[in-house]
Amino acid sequence: MSKIIMSIPVNIDVNFFTSVNLGLIHNLQMQHLTCKFFKPISHIENNVFDYTKKILMKYSNIECIKSLNIKILNKNIKYNNILDNIIKNYYLNTIKTDIILIEGLIPIYTEQKLLFSLNCEIAKIFNADIIFITSMLKTNNFEQIKSKINFYFKNFVNNKQLYNAHYIIRKSFKKNYNPFFYCYNLLQNNNTEKLITNNISNILKLNTSFIYIPWGNISNIFKINIIEICQYLNCNIINIVNNCEIKSTIFINNDFIYKQYFFETLIILSIKNINLLKKLYKKIINGSIITAILFTDYEIVNIIKYNIINDFINLSIKNKITLLNINLNIWEIYSQLQNFNKNYFPIKDKLLINKIKNYTSKYINKIILYKNIKNYTNNDYISPYIFKYNIIKQAQEINKSILLPEGNELRIIQAASICVNQKIANCILLGNIKEIESIAKLHNIILNKKINIIDPNHIRKNYIQSVIKIRKHKGIDESTAENLLKNDMFLATIMLKLGEVDGIVSGARHTTANTIRPALQIIKTLPQYSLISSIFLMLLNQGVLIYGDCAINPNPNAKQLAEIAIQSAESAKLFNIKPKIAMVSYSTGNSSTGQDVDLVFKATKIIQNKYPNLVVDGPLQYDAAIIKNVAKYKSPHSLVAGKANIIIFPDLNTGNITYKAVQRSSETISIGPILQGINKPVNDLSRGATTEDIIYTIVITSIQSIKKL
Repeated sequence: MSKIIMSIPVNIDVNFFTSVNLGLIHNLQMQHLTCKFFKPISHIENNVFDYTKKILMKYSNIECIKSLNIKILNKNIKYNNILDNIIKNYYLNTIKTDIILIEGLIPIYTEQKLLFSLNCEIAKIFNADIIFITSMLKTNNFEQIKSKINFYFKNFVNNKQLYNAHYIIRKSFKKNYNPFFYCYNLLQNNNTEKLITNNISNILKLNTSFIYIPWGNISNIFKINIIEICQYLNCNIINIVNNCEIKSTIFINNDFIYKQYFFETLIILSIKNINLLKKLYKKIINGSIITAILFTDYEIVNIIKYNIINDFINLSIKNKITLLNINLNIWEIYSQLQNFNKNYFPIKDKLLINKIKNYTSKYINKIILYKNIKNYTNNDYISPYIFKYNIIKQAQEINKSILLPEGNELRIIQAASICVNQKIANCILLGNIKEIESIAKLHNIILNKKINIIDPNHIRKNYIQSVIKIRKHKGIDESTAENLLKNDMFLATIMLKLGEVDGIVSGARHTTANTIRPALQIIKTLPQYSLISSIFLMLLNQGVLIYGDCAINPNPNAKQLAEIAIQSAESAKLFNIKPKIAMVSYSTGNSSTGQDVDLVFKATKIIQNKYPNLVVDGPLQYDAAIIKNVAKYKSPHSLVAGKANIIIFPDLNTGNITYKAVQRSSETISIGPILQGINKPVNDLSRGATTEDIIYTIVITSIQSIKKL
């Protein structure tokens, strides 16, 4: 299983963020680990996010997973589709890989809250180990930085992710730093920097979650080719020197022209200032080394200024000085250059990129970040998005035939259309063909030709003899059979019994009893069970939980409660969930007594005796079952407490109330009720079911059809 690391930017520019991610990748390569890089989104409108990906594709053999290109980002416009497509791209490219580095999105886009939300959702979806990449900002206290980040993210990612997070921190810059290329400038006070660095070294020894990268005294490493700036500003070239590189920019004026050192510096000055031009020209004549000059306000050049420009051109050729010009004024250039390093990275400079990745990687603690990768497992958490993706993929692989008796219901038609188009299932609609086609046309639904529509009135007589044979112990005659077949659900159940379809989904218009009664009469329970029960799949932020029974059995006895738990465990295995069953009550262990607690205790013992390999415990209170911090006090030796993924309620009243309360108060997606213990899959819909609910019920029914529950 691949270990997933996600880097998330916090108040940081693209230069540092890209540099650190290159360093992380370089570290992985040095350790001979197989690695893939994933930038979930490369573009949103005109904003570019994929500098690291472009660099890796151009200069390395690291495989990069496909990114999305989004025209518009809006919470109301296909937000969930974006996440679904991110998951799809991820899973298409993650076979046989030790580690996957997911690079988060820098919120430079106008929808900053949505980008923050996307970073958090992606981290949760993949249960990634998080590396926050940030700056010291106003404090040198690492613990304060950590606390502030955790405060912002605590309600948006899992607690375990925050607890195990790492923090890569850049030294902040002084206020008087040049806003352009500040990361390439020399730090003025080296003594102060040495003092800070020594203090930080002591902190790093005590807390391995922090990684510090000095970023103010590295001008000998970071330079940029003048061509990159020229292209960014759209300058005109007067004279260009090959491999001309700069590491700082100066907007020149009379006060400091004599104080500045101009080697590897871009000088920017207005063509309007003749006196300043003459002083600079004289300085070059007297031997000052100048690397590059940009003349602004160039469209107002007159004949007098042409002369001095010609002098500069002649001098630049002799002294190897790059000369550029632009029509914009000096303040417009200043404004543009302030944003240069926030959303730009010099991807064409291979030498610079190699220096960057070597520099950043040497500060990253390899042992801490990449320990136990070869034996990495992560079975504790399944995100709702991953779970949905996996069960849809399961259904697509088997592509079963699912019968929908309420074929003239709009939601059913919509769900069937989506399922067939996405190859989730072969859907069969029972109903009047013209009526179904009319409903589809009225609501702009294009019915796939593969959707099979059967008019039940045309086929009822075909099953009369089958009903008489199946129900012969009841002594029914042809007239009774014909009358029974007038019920579409009964007809559908006979078709399932005869193997003409793989499963049934019904209940959008009818009661649970109408769905279950024919199934109990015709399909019957599995021989090892005495009842049919139900579960709900609760897709919580903390993971996927299974609740049972919340829809069928009002007051099960101990034997029946044990059966419900066993059936639920079998269902969990179908969905690749390793069952950990909590038999819940109002008491944990032997802390209390009473008829209800005794019932749960007896049911737990029945399961343990009959299926000793099943991980089950009870009675447990609900909080002790799912919350580790509670479990360690209430039931410290339990194999289930704090880790349960199946919750078995003692009665229908408790189960149904709890499921509804959790679903509605937390806006949780729930799938169900899912019927279990029956010979062939028949599932009941809530009459308030949405199209999405119906789709996932079809998905579940398809998966159930591969194994008897």
